[in-house]
Amino acid sequence: MYSVLFHAAEESASLAGAKGLNLIKLNNHGLPVPDGFIIKTNSFSSFLSYHNLHPTEQNLADKIKEASFPSQMEAELLSSFQSLRKTYPSVAVRSSSVAEDLEGASFAGQYETYLNIKTDEEFLQAVKECWSSYFGVRVTEYKEEMDENEEEMPLMAVVVQGLIHSDVSGVIFSENPITGKTNEMMLTASYGLGEAIVSGLVTPDTFVIDKETLSIEKSLGTKELQILPYQEGVIEQAVTEEMAGQFCLNDDQLVEITHITKQVEALYGHSVDIEFGIANGTFYLLQARPITAALSKAADETVGASFQMQPDELQDFWISMDDHMPGPTSPLFSSLIIPALKSGMKKNGEKYQVPDLNIKDIKLYRGHLYSSPSLPEASAEAVPVFDESLFELFPHLSERMYEILEKNFFPFYEKLDLKIKEPMTIEEAIIGFEELKAFYIQAYDDHFDIVIPQVILSAMIEDMLVTYTGDQSQVILLHEMMIGVMNKSLETDKKLSDFAKSVLQDKELYQAFINNEKNSELLDALTQSEKGRHFISTLEEFLQVYGWRSVKSHDLTEETWVENPEFILDIIRSNIQHQSDFDEEFAQAVIKRQETYEHFMSQVKDEAFKTKFETLYQFALQAANIRDDHHFYIDAMLDAKARVYLLKIGELLVQKGTLPHQEDLWYLYDEEVHTALTTSTSFDTVIAQRKIDMKENEAIQPPAYMGTPTEAELQQVERTLGSLRENENNTSDMIYGIGASSGIVSGRVKVITCAEEFSQFQKDDILVCKTTTPLWTSLFRDAKAVVTDAGGILSHSAIIAREYMMPAVLGTRIATETLQSGDLVTVDGSNGRIQILKQHARV
Repeated sequence: MYSVLFHAAEESASLAGAKGLNLIKLNNHGLPVPDGFIIKTNSFSSFLSYHNLHPTEQNLADKIKEASFPSQMEAELLSSFQSLRKTYPSVAVRSSSVAEDLEGASFAGQYETYLNIKTDEEFLQAVKECWSSYFGVRVTEYKEEMDENEEEMPLMAVVVQGLIHSDVSGVIFSENPITGKTNEMMLTASYGLGEAIVSGLVTPDTFVIDKETLSIEKSLGTKELQILPYQEGVIEQAVTEEMAGQFCLNDDQLVEITHITKQVEALYGHSVDIEFGIANGTFYLLQARPITAALSKAADETVGASFQMQPDELQDFWISMDDHMPGPTSPLFSSLIIPALKSGMKKNGEKYQVPDLNIKDIKLYRGHLYSSPSLPEASAEAVPVFDESLFELFPHLSERMYEILEKNFFPFYEKLDLKIKEPMTIEEAIIGFEELKAFYIQAYDDHFDIVIPQVILSAMIEDMLVTYTGDQSQVILLHEMMIGVMNKSLETDKKLSDFAKSVLQDKELYQAFINNEKNSELLDALTQSEKGRHFISTLEEFLQVYGWRSVKSHDLTEETWVENPEFILDIIRSNIQHQSDFDEEFAQAVIKRQETYEHFMSQVKDEAFKTKFETLYQFALQAANIRDDHHFYIDAMLDAKARVYLLKIGELLVQKGTLPHQEDLWYLYDEEVHTALTTSTSFDTVIAQRKIDMKENEAIQPPAYMGTPTEAELQQVERTLGSLRENENNTSDMIYGIGASSGIVSGRVKVITCAEEFSQFQKDDILVCKTTTPLWTSLFRDAKAVVTDAGGILSHSAIIAREYMMPAVLGTRIATETLQSGDLVTVDGSNGRIQILKQHARV
């Protein structure tokens, strides 16, 4: 026999699958379940054997859909179907795997459901669709994740059940999933078939009921539409305003449902998740699933393991990426950025023949990103040969960047902006999250396609200069010929400087800033006057253009300027206090650039060199904005837009009861986000542990590299990335690094470790830090010099230091460990050294 009626079936998962087992269990205990039958698991095995199909075959799902039923099987299944149709106008056909809905595994939403099936042909095809879903890509990956030990032949049953044409449907949690209170049950309900709620198409009514006192808390949902059976399949139909404006269940119905829920809970011996329908005033149980301790326990920590550096990999050569992406990195951002970086670097490394981008892998060590270089076998002195087509790009690099941004980035950002403003369903969240993951891949393909030609151009001119002068230190001269070119970071600084000017020129605004030291109080004070409100309005307009950056660059965990304007109020306050003039400083940078270039060119005697250098220099000058503008529009803006969008998903998961807080989303890997959206799995424990881990990882100073590379390998990498090692010439009173911006100054050290310490920085302090990101630019206007642990001559720290014409020594590796706030030092940016004149008393 291939099928068995509910009331005649045994309670066996190996026969009926998990979903079928639950329905049999409910039916056998007299609970109101629509009648139906189970197509047993051995039917699927027989079907595969009949056609000589094996589970490991390629394209098996498609072969199942196209194959015919054995004649005896088809006759029996059609007989059962036609018998059920005598009672019900149509049926629902649902897959029922042995593993589905069982303890420790939740395949909910992974298999298939077909509604309003009426004809023999529809029925037989629906059965095959359910079977084929067992081998769908998504389910196969999920089974591997669950490490399911399946039989040689798959155990998949199919449930065929009379379709209740529900007036109202809903989902019940016999234990409140938000508060965890066992004495409360939560019920969500809306009009029509339950797929509208399960798929997240509507905002249902929500009821919280005390199972003992029967007191009810109600929350009215918008119930935008209802799914109804149609001539074929189902349709979505708008709900009238009158229906949407009232609760879809009354108190008597809720009391009846509570009593039945308690019976089901008693039957299972623990909390349950129930789907129900009400048709013509009669209540029906459509499905019940156990919510066991195993289901709600922390997610398996093997999730995300592919991103982690394994113990046997620690001896390989790995290079810290903290210079560009200061860690630690949150699990969710790791899920987005690691595949994107790997794809972008590989594709463009091959496209532009740049060996340094040809990495083996990118992984996390203690939360920090590391890359494993795939070093070419060529000698250390080999000079790369670039395709001549590159030279055709050089005159148009900046223009080309903006064409790529207009084509690929701005439309996607506009799409995210719209989604941020609109309500979100579970289905939309699943689709939107996958789209975001895919866009990160495209974004970093474009990122490297934009940046690499400009870096190659810069390297060519550097090589020309060093070859001509015979002096490696002259590289700094070239980059000082590139200052005084407007970019988005400088443009942001100018806007903020203009805000400060407007405050200084208006007594009323100035008094508001002076009299209200706390930003929250300042904002309240500004709302009290017309000028203040206009100031806030202008500030909001600024934020919509320049506010898409986070406190922590390259992650999702910290607020953006858009979310919290207090960040820029702090910068405006600093500008007011020091009354520096951006326009004057920028004009001086332009003059210095012109003078530096003219002085150098006046000393060049080789006319051939002079002509070629001038041509390439002008190309480089036109493209000088790329380093900051690509960061503004890609690195910073994508992460900021993604954060605000993902907060909507986090909010949805809080409402769903899967997350305690929307920002807990950052501590899930991408596959866990999908699980959270499609199941009732709780991640409370794993989130708590990952928060602890991240705090611990923030406190460590990750090594610049790991493993045991040869000296040749180290030198090969250091030519591009700067020094990975402490300079061997260091002494007790002298620290060496990379001279990145010329000049010599003396002053007091201020060690800054994070954005929260920005307020401690005073004008004319010498900024000492691990590295900087664009958010740190505000400190440069007040700094006398900058010293970093990490970074090279093309890093953000170097570029901004040159723009503000202050000395910079970067890549010291030990500055934050050796120097303390209050130390008196001399910084020589021309020769890359810091002399310690007097140490502040050590605590």
